[in-house]
Amino acid sequence: MSVFPIRRIISGKLFLRIAAVVILLLFIALGLLWLRGRAKDRAMADARILLDSMSLRITNYLDIVESATHDMKPTVVDNMNPDSLLAYTRRVVESHPDINGCSITTEPGYFETLGRNFSAYSVREGDSISTVLEGEYDYYSKEWYRYPSEKGSPVWVDPYDDFNAGTLSSTDMIASYSVPLYDRLHRFIGVISTDISLPKLSQAVTGQMPIPGSYCMVTGKNGNFLIYPDKDRLIYHTIFDGVNPRLQPDIIRLGEAMVGGKEGQMTVDFDGVKCMVFYQPLSQAGWSIALVCPE
Repeated sequence: MSVFPIRRIISGKLFLRIAAVVILLLFIALGLLWLRGRAKDRAMADARILLDSMSLRITNYLDIVESATHDMKPTVVDNMNPDSLLAYTRRVVESHPDINGCSITTEPGYFETLGRNFSAYSVREGDSISTVLEGEYDYYSKEWYRYPSEKGSPVWVDPYDDFNAGTLSSTDMIASYSVPLYDRLHRFIGVISTDISLPKLSQAVTGQMPIPGSYCMVTGKNGNFLIYPDKDRLIYHTIFDGVNPRLQPDIIRLGEAMVGGKEGQMTVDFDGVKCMVFYQPLSQAGWSIALVCPE
């Protein structure tokens, strides 16, 4: 046999071996890509499940507050006397460990013998509950009183700082569910307002985050942070603050989607970290919740 046929045989075998190796590597690469795709799909599915779970926990909190307020409303309207109103606010707080406080405030001069203002208030302080007839201050300009009186319907008020030095008040940021009160002639006579503590809500919702590096944020009606890892940005800062629309359009789009009550997901760059953000509305309060996961 000549040397050329031998070389052709060797070259053919070498080619087949190289081709086999290339094909094997190609299948391995495709397999890894497929596995990576499945892992990403599974991670995204897990993130959506976690977001749904956090949303459900908040909804349960809000439902408890709404139910407690509406359950007490008929009794309040049928028994409009000062001592009873003080007792009713205390009963609401005592009966629901997740509720931080409750107030019943009447229109100016409703109880003529007690002066212009009347507001019965109970607040949880650690393991105890305090009940008082509140002192003189302008309740009627406060959002928790003004909004339901103007709208004539129940309303969730975005969290606010209710602390007033020298008075009985919550040291926590609170969110209030306020319901207007009407007498039998359908005349507006006051507001019953029930509060939840924002720090306690945040602790109950977030807890231990199972996805490494992930965090939850909740925004209010104007995009202000209600739940957020950076406590210095809570309440008084919005998702739009300090954002350059030209350099950070992704954050602007996310903020607009959340304020607009939209549901979805998008990739957003937060401080140089590329993140996948899953978001959905909390419709009953006009808020929005998002789960932020490093991509």
